[in-house]
Amino acid sequence: MSQKRRGISFGTVFTLLMTIATIGLGALIFPQLAGSLEDVQAGAAVMIQALAATAVPPGVTPIPTLAPSPQTTATPTPTPAARSITLSFSGQVNLDSTLRKAGVRESNTYDYSDIFTQIAPYLSKADLTLVTVETVVAGDIAGFGSYNAPDAILSALRQAGVDVINVATERILDIGITGLNATYETGKRFGFDVIGINVTPEGRYHPLIVDVKGVKTALLSYTYGLSSTGSKQGTASQREDSVNIIDAARIRSDVAYVREQGAQLVIVNAHWGKRNNTKPAGEVQRLVDDIANCGVDVIIGTHPTSVHPFETRTVHLADGTEKDIFIAYSMGNLLTNERDEAKDILGSILTLTFTQDPGSSTARLTDARYMPTWVMRYQSGSYQYRILPAGTEQQPPEMTNTIYRNMRRAYEALLKQNGTQPALPVAE
Repeated sequence: MSQKRRGISFGTVFTLLMTIATIGLGALIFPQLAGSLEDVQAGAAVMIQALAATAVPPGVTPIPTLAPSPQTTATPTPTPAARSITLSFSGQVNLDSTLRKAGVRESNTYDYSDIFTQIAPYLSKADLTLVTVETVVAGDIAGFGSYNAPDAILSALRQAGVDVINVATERILDIGITGLNATYETGKRFGFDVIGINVTPEGRYHPLIVDVKGVKTALLSYTYGLSSTGSKQGTASQREDSVNIIDAARIRSDVAYVREQGAQLVIVNAHWGKRNNTKPAGEVQRLVDDIANCGVDVIIGTHPTSVHPFETRTVHLADGTEKDIFIAYSMGNLLTNERDEAKDILGSILTLTFTQDPGSSTARLTDARYMPTWVMRYQSGSYQYRILPAGTEQQPPEMTNTIYRNMRRAYEALLKQNGTQPALPVAE
C-alpha cells in the first residue's frame, strides 16, 4: 500500500526562515562591528521586523509562487493549394498487314518503338495519357490479321508514355471472347489501365476511377457497335457483358455511379460515326446532347479517320447548376497505313489542363491545346513508319519534298478548320 505524502509543517518553514534571517543578520551586523553598538542594535531591529512581516501564521500551508508560463504563438494552418493536372488524348491506332510487317525483326519478333519516338515527349508529358487501340492484341492465337496485332504495339505505346488504352471499338470481338480477354490481360501485363471492355459480368457496373495527382478521375468508354464478325461471337448476353455499347440511359447511370463514388472529373470516350465522316454526323450530335446533359466534363470521339472541330458548351443540369464541357468529336488516326487523302494521315494529340480548387468537389478546365500529327511512311527495304508533329519546320531526311509540302498544307488546313478556340494549336 502506498503512503500518503504529508504537507510541509509550519515548524519546518519557520526553521528555514530563521536560518535565512541569521545569515542575513550576519551580513548586516559584521560590517557594522566597527561602528557603535547602537547602530548594530538598530540594524538588527529593522531586520527582525522585516522577517516578522513575512512569517507564515501557524496552521497555514504556504503556497509557492509560480513563474509565469512563457506565451506560445499558435502555428497558422496552411491554406490548401489548388491542384492542376494534365490529361492527353489521341486518335486510334490501327495496324493493317503492311504496317504490321514494318515491325518485323530478326527471329520473327516485332518492334514498333521507332514509330513513336518523335511524339513520345508529348505523350509522356501529361499526368495521364489515353489512346484508342482499334485492334485485338491477343498474340498469335488465331494468326495475325488486320485486327489482331502483335504485343509489341502495346510495348511501344507504353514506352512512349501512354497510360490507358481504350479498346471499345467495333473490332474488339473479331476473334471472339477469348481474344477480348487476351487483349485485356496483355494490356494489364504492360502496365495499362484497359477501358471499354469487361472480363467479368460485374465489371460493366464498375467503371474505372483513377487518382491523378489527388484528383479522382473517371474514365468511361463505349462503342457504337461491333463489326459483322464480332457481332456473331459468343451469345448476346456475353457480348452485352463484355463490350460497352453506347446507350444514353446506361451512360447516365454510369456517370451517376462514378459521381457517387467521388469522381471529381468524368471523361467519356465514344467510338462512333462512320470512318469517312469529315464532320460530326447527326446521330453523333444527338448522342453528344444526351451525354453532355449527364454532367460529364469531357467527351472524346474516335472512329472517323479525320480530325473534327473541337467545341465547348455550357449545359444546364437537372439540379439547376451549370457546367462547361469540352467536346472532341473525332481525334482522327494516330497510326494508320491509309494513304488515300491527307486528312486520313493527320491525327491530333489533345492536352487538357484541369484545376481543382480547395474544397471543390469538381475540377474545371483551365487550358486546352492540340498538336496535329502526321504518319510518315518511307521505304528502307520495306515500308517504315514514324509519327511526326505535323507542324514541324524541319523536313525529315526520309521525307521527299512533295510529301513535306503535302504535310504542311494539311497542317495549315487543319488549323484553319479548328482555329485557336476552344483549343490552341501548337506546332511541336
